[in-house]
Amino acid sequence: MSNSQTMSLDQRIAALQQTNGELVASNNTLTQTVTGKIGAINATVASAEARMDQAIANLAASHSDMRINYYDGVAHSKASMEIEADPQQPHMSKWKLVPVSGIGYHQYPVAGALTRVHLKNGYSYEPGYSESPTQYAADWSRSNMQFVLANEHANSEQIDAAIEAQGATVYTTGGWNSCAKMVMIPCLSIAGLHPYTRLFVRFVNAVSPQVPADKQPQNIVDFGGNTTFAVDRVVNYPHIKV
Repeated sequence: MSNSQTMSLDQRIAALQQTNGELVASNNTLTQTVTGKIGAINATVASAEARMDQAIANLAASHSDMRINYYDGVAHSKASMEIEADPQQPHMSKWKLVPVSGIGYHQYPVAGALTRVHLKNGYSYEPGYSESPTQYAADWSRSNMQFVLANEHANSEQIDAAIEAQGATVYTTGGWNSCAKMVMIPCLSIAGLHPYTRLFVRFVNAVSPQVPADKQPQNIVDFGGNTTFAVDRVVNYPHIKV
């Protein structure tokens, strides 16, 4: 026979009360555990939300904090810039300061931070396309532009050395159209020079895809067309590293 069958009524009631008490205690313990876990989860979620809010605020601040070199939108070209070919790479010109007028073209940007030049125009074309009777017989090049933001008093050789030393990427731009353009450019800091920065440009010849692949880029001064550009502004984002 089981113990319950040999127990008196009072003993059974006492046993049930003890069991009920144990169940209540276990339930309370479980409730406390669940409540604690929920509290920990809520705290983790709140912390994550706070970090997300801060990240959004930091992102907004990083994009709204800008250092701007203002330009006048005047059109310049290979001819007006009176470019000089780089002796080591004659299909490229030496770096030259972009001419300015007015005020607002000096700035103290952060080197290595995201920097973009805003062009009102960046026009390039292939003069060989219009040659007759044979296209590209004499001129098979197309002149495009490259830009850097660097110390105002830097020379072309110093800029080239800084690009190599800092591992900067120089992008080429230009199009057979009248569209405005925005191009990412290096922002350089050259030791020993005044920190005022200005925009520099150089022109680079590339071989037209319409000619055989064994053709080489031609001298930048004499071939590739009279590429033109006009600068609106240069924007440096000091908190965005690239």
